[in-house]
Amino acid sequence: MNASELQTWLVAKVAEETGAAPDNIDINAPFARLGLDSTSAVALTGEIEELLATDLDPTLVFEFPTIAKLSAHLAGHGA
Repeated sequence: MNASELQTWLVAKVAEETGAAPDNIDINAPFARLGLDSTSAVALTGEIEELLATDLDPTLVFEFPTIAKLSAHLAGHGA
């Protein structure tokens, strides 16, 4: 998956989790400001693991705290 596809997927997941409209999700806002608490952030990491069929550190969303940074990292472009 490329960074754009990951961003789209992450926006949809955050919108689903928070009840916000996908168009209202700011990809540069910290996950906490988008409404994800630590439990939901770790759960999101688990869903990403399933999507990408790989093992990830559960703290990944804290290391890369925005959709833009996380998707770039996951796509291999750094943070």
